[in-house]
Amino acid sequence: DHDGPLAVIELQNGPHKPATVRLGTENFWAITRYNWSAYYAMAVIELGQAVRARRTPAPR
Repeated sequence: DHDGPLAVIELQNGPHKPATVRLGTENFWAITRYNWSAYYAMAVIELGQAVRARRTPAPR
């Protein structure tokens, strides 16, 4: 659920198919301003999601 622009990111899986396709938001663009690698940006985003999941208390 995102109202802004999206970028389509294709992450190659070496010689193996299929490639992974993700949609990136402005956060993806901001991260790639620091390091242009889509793999780096996805690693940063997924790490942030994992940290948030661990810090957010489970619903009771």
